[in-house]
Amino acid sequence: MSMQKAGKNQCIVISGESGAGKTESTKLIMQYLAAINKSSSNLITEQILEANPVLESFGNAKTIRNDNSSRFGKYIEVYFTNGSITGAKTTDYLLEKSRIAHQAPGERNYHIFYEMIEGMSEGEKAKYGLRHASNYRYLNQGGSPQISSRQDAESFIRLVSAMEILKFQPAEMEAIFSVLSAVLHLGNIKFTLSQHGREESLIVSNVQELRKSAQLLMVSSEKLEKAMTHKFMREPGGERIMSPLTHEQAQDARDAIGKSLYSTLFTWLIQNINKVVNKAQKVSSIAILDIFGFEDFQTNSFEQLCINYANENLHFFFNRHIFNLEQEEYIREHIKWTNVAYKDNQMCLDMIGKRPIGIFHLLDDESSFPRVYKKILLIFED
Repeated sequence: MSMQKAGKNQCIVISGESGAGKTESTKLIMQYLAAINKSSSNLITEQILEANPVLESFGNAKTIRNDNSSRFGKYIEVYFTNGSITGAKTTDYLLEKSRIAHQAPGERNYHIFYEMIEGMSEGEKAKYGLRHASNYRYLNQGGSPQISSRQDAESFIRLVSAMEILKFQPAEMEAIFSVLSAVLHLGNIKFTLSQHGREESLIVSNVQELRKSAQLLMVSSEKLEKAMTHKFMREPGGERIMSPLTHEQAQDARDAIGKSLYSTLFTWLIQNINKVVNKAQKVSSIAILDIFGFEDFQTNSFEQLCINYANENLHFFFNRHIFNLEQEEYIREHIKWTNVAYKDNQMCLDMIGKRPIGIFHLLDDESSFPRVYKKILLIFED
């Protein structure tokens, strides 16, 4: 109502710890906006709503605290013309790529992998070379792949239906499942040393996984193996030289390829969804910011540090506008009030992000050196 009367765009910020209900709140808000939509055609509204199960399958995962935790941030703008929904646009932030290769005990990878395995027919699974989830290193690290709160087979049927409504073509869906399956096969690749004259270099020991990955990605298995076992550099004169990687470096290269494939696929999915639902002229909008929740694990990834830092910034924003600025206004206008004490997290933000001594900037400086050491000792003294 405020948007229509004042002609100003609105924004809803949904925040809270992991498991607080942010994802469900976002879905309810979207359903409410669809229910009050004045448009005579429901197609665009249906397509906007059907984007949610797609993003949930590809962007959510089970964590220790939440069976359906969003592992990315999203900003959804819903466009209106005279009270009718005419389009929408989704912007994603900071997908947790490390989850592709590593999960903590009790956690899962992204839902889509388990949904594929449980929901595909035997013929489809044979086509992509898929077996039970316990056979894949990228899926079996957290323990049992099943969770009682989700029916993966039913979710897969729902996902395929949503993708059809969003006008994904059969060839596009086949390409999506091929990339996802290739990522799983990549994760199973192992390396062993091979002697070539006087030189030793790594080769892939389980060639069948390499060949299946290459087949699904439509690339040469030899080139894919080289990309995981060697690094390429250019000399100042322009000559390209190749040197072998260590076993640990080859494992990192393999996981980096898997993470890059998945994150690129995720970005492509959102771009294609936006092409379908974001065709209207932008008159006015209601935006929804669904930010990932604060979590503290036994071992926290770099992405989790970024997620928690974003939450701390949001908390600072709320404190500043709800407490600090309001109380300053009361003082200027000589209004009597009871002072509200609140915990200021400015020191926490400075420790992580302040130039030039914040953790992020120290990491950035360290990464600019030719040799980057894995362990950086930061000593804080009073």
